[in-house]
Amino acid sequence: MNIKDFEYFQAMVKERNFSRVATAFNVSQPTISTAIKRLETEFQTQLFVRDASQHKLTTTMSGQQLAEHTDIILDQVNVAQNEIRNINTGKIILGLPPVISQSYFPKIAAELSKQNLLTQIVPVEHGSAELLKLLLNGTLDMALVGSVEPFDAARLFSQNFAKTKFHIIVSKKSELAHQGKVWFRDLKNRDFITFGSSFVHAEALKQLSHANHFRPQIIYKSNDPQVIQGMVEKNVGLGFLAESAINNPNVVTLELLDDPQPEFYMSLAYRTNHLLSPVQQKVANICLQIS
Repeated sequence: MNIKDFEYFQAMVKERNFSRVATAFNVSQPTISTAIKRLETEFQTQLFVRDASQHKLTTTMSGQQLAEHTDIILDQVNVAQNEIRNINTGKIILGLPPVISQSYFPKIAAELSKQNLLTQIVPVEHGSAELLKLLLNGTLDMALVGSVEPFDAARLFSQNFAKTKFHIIVSKKSELAHQGKVWFRDLKNRDFITFGSSFVHAEALKQLSHANHFRPQIIYKSNDPQVIQGMVEKNVGLGFLAESAINNPNVVTLELLDDPQPEFYMSLAYRTNHLLSPVQQKVANICLQIS
């Protein structure tokens, strides 16, 4: 029994066909058959039965149960491979959403540079939702992530380091520019420019939309807060941004009057079963202290 046996078995559960699985792995059908037999011997059970009338295999109850564990086994092997590859490179793979990268990372980078650690950082920029996936599969060692509530995930350790509000931003040319504050419900027929679905902003906007019983008119999505602010400056539409991301002097910030309303929580996160190296611990401490 080896890892390949589980990979073949996982594919067999999905395909239920020796020929297709053998072709997918570029091996012979007997190789697949032998692997399945090894697993059946190891677990002392039958994993598949052949349905002669329909010329296909059916996964037994034991096979279905093993399939559940196989998904976890192969997922953990993949995480371990990614973690060890990162260790061997001597680099720290750090996830950074654009908003946090823009607002906080320059200060963090300055301290990392002072301690001769900056060259060991490999930044990976995505929205927080995508970074969490990369964190869980072992691609990232740690990440600074955003959420609309205090972070909670069974497989991740997290520590909150900052919290800010979401605001509406408008052009100085907008008739809303002098209001200062606004109810979200009053923006029902306005055009919005915001982040894509992998960003926390999408979840915050969704919560406000549900609370106010309308779907905002999103005319453009960008992964770059500077692009969003630039388009708002030109009065293309309204923007929806975390306060910490707003740095364009040519846009006007409007506070939301809604109560309750989502907030932007920022946290350092890494897998609960990930052993931080001394250098990784230093980087984590710097991220939390500087932020």
